[in-house]
Amino acid sequence: MAARQRPSRPADGPRRTPPGGAARPPRPGTSPGTGTPSRPGAAAGSGPPPRTGPPPPPTSRLAQRVVAVLLTVLLFGLIVFGAGAGFATFTDRWVGYAVGGLFCVVMVGAGIWSSRR
Repeated sequence: MAARQRPSRPADGPRRTPPGGAARPPRPGTSPGTGTPSRPGAAAGSGPPPRTGPPPPPTSRLAQRVVAVLLTVLLFGLIVFGAGAGFATFTDRWVGYAVGGLFCVVMVGAGIWSSRR
């Protein structure tokens, strides 16, 4: 049985891009045609332009911190109880709780230490 030759174009359809590559629109924050930053001192991939308008209300900052604390507590609970369940297969469950708790204490200490540097 003879091998079937591959078509020159995928699915024998028309090319969607020219052979030299697609002409993409310029990225936001760059000068058209050059790809260089339009703001002096800004890097090409420095992110979105500066925020304009009023600052967010203080309640949104408080809500963001409350959610961060809640997720951190849930993650640490998962670590402690997961370690307890893992250690329960080999030894006493309380050893796992102690190891998980120690891990969380080390992580909190590292977070506090790194925030003060």
